[in-house]
Amino acid sequence: MIKAVDQEIYDALYIELNTNDKVYTKQPPDDAKYPYYHMGMLHNQSNVAKCLNRGIMNATIHVWSDERFEASRLSEKALEYARGITFTERFNWLLNGKASNYRVLEDNTTNSTLYHGVVELEYKYIERR
Repeated sequence: MIKAVDQEIYDALYIELNTNDKVYTKQPPDDAKYPYYHMGMLHNQSNVAKCLNRGIMNATIHVWSDERFEASRLSEKALEYARGITFTERFNWLLNGKASNYRVLEDNTTNSTLYHGVVELEYKYIERR
């Protein structure tokens, strides 16, 4: 079965992140242990040219921790992993370093302060023949 372009990069990111850290693809359970990654949304801006599927893919990865240091460390680690993805089964990928970044936010919506890392990635992709 052929995967959609967004599923290919989603799977590649998940596999990289899940190597050493906990990753959730759905809303984590209330008793989830910190820190962890939560896979976010993807946005595809496709442009088919000369029968080749190409475009820009934006991906968001969330990091949750009860320690700011961990939220920052895992956010940076996600960026490093993302840089290492250069191809999947059908596509070549190039991370746009200038448009990819992270920020760490303080979250006070629970009884204890949490830290929320938001990692934003922008890839250019082109289908391989």
